[in-house]
Amino acid sequence: MSLRYDLQSHPPLAVLAASIAQHMGLMAVTLVFPVLVAQAAGADAATQANYLALAMLAMGLSTLFQSWGGRLPGLPRVGSGFLLPAVFTAAYLPAALLTAKTGGLPAVAGLTIAAGLTQITLSRFISRLRPYLPIEIVGLVVLLIGIILGVVAFKLVVGLGQERPLSGDGTGAAVLALAVMIGLAVWGTARLKTMAVLVGLAVGTAFHVAWRLADPSGMSAADAVPVTALMPSFASSLGWSLNWPLVTPSFSLGLLPGFLAGALACTLRGFGDMVASQRANDRDWKRPDYANIEAGVLADGLGTLMAGLLGTMGLNTYSASVGLSVATQVLARRVALGVGFAWIALAFLPGASALVLAIPRGVLGAALLFASAFIVLSGVSILGQRMLDARRTITVGLGFLLGLSFDQLPAFYSQHLSSELQSVVSSSLILGLFTALALNALFRIGRRTTLRTHWEPGTGFSTLRPFLLDTGGVEGARADAVARLVQLAEEFSTSAPALVEGAVEVAATFDEHQLKLAFTWAGRPLEAGPAPSLDPEVDEDAVMNGIVLRLMTRLSDRLTRRVLADGRHELVCVVDQ
Repeated sequence: MSLRYDLQSHPPLAVLAASIAQHMGLMAVTLVFPVLVAQAAGADAATQANYLALAMLAMGLSTLFQSWGGRLPGLPRVGSGFLLPAVFTAAYLPAALLTAKTGGLPAVAGLTIAAGLTQITLSRFISRLRPYLPIEIVGLVVLLIGIILGVVAFKLVVGLGQERPLSGDGTGAAVLALAVMIGLAVWGTARLKTMAVLVGLAVGTAFHVAWRLADPSGMSAADAVPVTALMPSFASSLGWSLNWPLVTPSFSLGLLPGFLAGALACTLRGFGDMVASQRANDRDWKRPDYANIEAGVLADGLGTLMAGLLGTMGLNTYSASVGLSVATQVLARRVALGVGFAWIALAFLPGASALVLAIPRGVLGAALLFASAFIVLSGVSILGQRMLDARRTITVGLGFLLGLSFDQLPAFYSQHLSSELQSVVSSSLILGLFTALALNALFRIGRRTTLRTHWEPGTGFSTLRPFLLDTGGVEGARADAVARLVQLAEEFSTSAPALVEGAVEVAATFDEHQLKLAFTWAGRPLEAGPAPSLDPEVDEDAVMNGIVLRLMTRLSDRLTRRVLADGRHELVCVVDQ
């Protein structure tokens, strides 16, 4: 029996605390990004410590924005309301590093503010942009994120780029941690499954420490503490208290494109994370809730805006936390609130930044690899809901392959892209996303298309069914939506012989928002009939017509009937995508 804590549930204190610790441990790895930015700007140890504390504060505030899901009078809703923490993202890292080197931390803060404002603006148009952001591109983004995070995690596990790769205290601890997580997730009790990542982190860290104590001779100065190479001594910062403002934001238009590209990528990544969260929280999920997504993207933009005002780099929703929630089945919003307040508390705790980053990077990589598996599966599931035609297959396939090529052929892109393009196309996610968006616009996917046929009721439903399946596949509609159209047509076909004089004109209209199936015929209307009865004098055709109409009404999201000017009858069934 599996134990699941849904969005509005109240998990026991032990489960709540363990879940908060698991998410914070998984989030801690992204604190490396602001450290790298501060170092690129030439900041001293005390400034780096202050910068990292402000980064922790930004993570906490942004996580609270996202988990709120409410509104103030006269203002739009803010936050998706899901367990969807905010972390520092690689989408902004290349642009932030370049900006830090040329303009320092003030320029990073200013352009981060611009990126946050861009996301806030985009959030107001998510529904209108729907034809340009079809669900298969969201699935592609989720899939790419899962693969990218998985590759990063694997590099952390094997110690790639470190002095001693495949070491016992590094890779050995990571493999042990991953084995514990998998074992508990697959064979553990219901309660242990909710704490699989936390137990794995604890076991891996304990093994790491024990190995080093047993073999201190194998420990170099570079890896005595896992983050020493990234963070100079923080001993002088133990008595430090949070200091703000750290910098005064400045703006450089020449460096803006990279941040705008990052804002667009973060909007799509947030879109994908919210769709994945909706799927995780609704067992009967059928289509994205765009109002919820708009509120979530708005919170994401507000988080990045707040980060810029605090002086740090941009944030984004954390796909790995979605994967962790699915893996542990702890989806409670209270966990997100606990994570947000905990990061804020740590920001004001002297020396907390060094403590957080002291978790072995290989062990963090194991947790990230574990969560990435669930993200990849979520992306595949989202893609699998579409009947992908040639245009959509090319859009998703080329976007996916070109995105992967960015990491496989870095020298090619660095040699053949101008410096301006390199500041925009800064990661495999952005390249794959931009490729898919460009092909989507070229193929005009999502435009409204109407296909028509004439159907003779005497030939039976078998002659109408292929038309609906073929047109649904050509237009790349959702498989379950097309299945509902087929059911609607089958129900209508049972009454059509008694109603129709001649042929029925069938029109199927497809766009990114909805599917319409319209029947137009001459003859009698399809009307509600008398209740079923054993009375031998009852009009059986009228009874059947009434049953068919009720079934079609239930199958449709909206159903309308009318008489046309030429006296023909029209029945229109609408199914939302």
